[in-house]
Amino acid sequence: MKPELSLTARSTWRDPMPEKPAGPGRSFWAAIVAVVAVACLAFLLSSGQLRAPAVFGPYSVSVPLNFRTYDPERWAVMNAEDYEAALKIDPTLPDPASVGYSDAAALPPTDPALLRDEAFVGPPAKPYVFRGVTALDRERAHYCLTAAIYYEAASETDDGMRGVAQTVINRVRHPSFPNTVCGVVFQGSQRAGVCQFTFSCDGAMARAPERRNWLRASRIASSALGGYVFPKVGLATHYHTQAIWPRWGKSLVMTNIVGAHIFHRWRGRWGMPDAFRAPYLGREPVPGPYLPLAQQLAILKGQGLPPGAGPVPALTGPAATLPDSAAAPLPGSMAPAVPVAPLPTPAPAAPTYTDPRLNQSGQIREEFRGSGEWKQ
Repeated sequence: MKPELSLTARSTWRDPMPEKPAGPGRSFWAAIVAVVAVACLAFLLSSGQLRAPAVFGPYSVSVPLNFRTYDPERWAVMNAEDYEAALKIDPTLPDPASVGYSDAAALPPTDPALLRDEAFVGPPAKPYVFRGVTALDRERAHYCLTAAIYYEAASETDDGMRGVAQTVINRVRHPSFPNTVCGVVFQGSQRAGVCQFTFSCDGAMARAPERRNWLRASRIASSALGGYVFPKVGLATHYHTQAIWPRWGKSLVMTNIVGAHIFHRWRGRWGMPDAFRAPYLGREPVPGPYLPLAQQLAILKGQGLPPGAGPVPALTGPAATLPDSAAAPLPGSMAPAVPVAPLPTPAPAAPTYTDPRLNQSGQIREEFRGSGEWKQ
């Protein structure tokens, strides 16, 4: 009898098991989602945004009240006929005669024009009295500010001059500029064409100032150095005439237009009142211009250094001294103007031509000299 054939099935070929990823698995992310959901639900429940459905009853909140809606004693005091009747109800009431209302003064009404100007211009500068260390420093500051006002706005009204003076004062108080009056007015005048105020390096100071406008500029400069604030330009540190619009005008904030000038201030914190806190040094440098007037005029005629070519070789050493003749006389040293007779105007010369026949065009023949006249 043949034994029964039993065949054992071999193990089938299988792919290797895939390796587990290195990062967190699905269980980790499922746990994160569950935690976030529970946290959101708890936040909604604690904030009151998620309310229970109406089937569980109306939503109600109990607030403890610790005051009375009706106080008979206070009501009786307010309805008393006189002070004696009210004093019987509440003996702690103060005596009305103890309050002196006569000492109280009502504030004057605010001018709407001033409010409108402040909203447009911005906050005004804080008053500051400029006091030099010595009398010479005070005279220098007065002279430099007078020169800036005169050569920049001599033909304008008093407000136009005050705007220039306030701009110079604002620069002295700002950390971006020199902290002296003469340093601000003649900043950059030792180089051709890079001065902050054009009159200090374009030969304008070669003109002798006119006495009446110089004295007017001197009075305005004295007032500005004494603490007067011109609010119509605000905290302006730059200005230019209405005939031009420089490239830096777009980077600043325009405050106002006064006279022939447009005034600007810095943007952001640099143009706020807190930024104008630089201490005044009190030691005024020698007044300029630091580029000699003769060289300024030579540059204008094209005979000197080009604009921005560099400092003058003679000024590379120590600080420059005042020239023998002052750039602009002080108000006390100005002599009254003496009228000068105008010079006779020479007669225009007859034109000459290459063709000799054209030179005789102005001559009239004798037989035609009386043409056009009425006969007697």
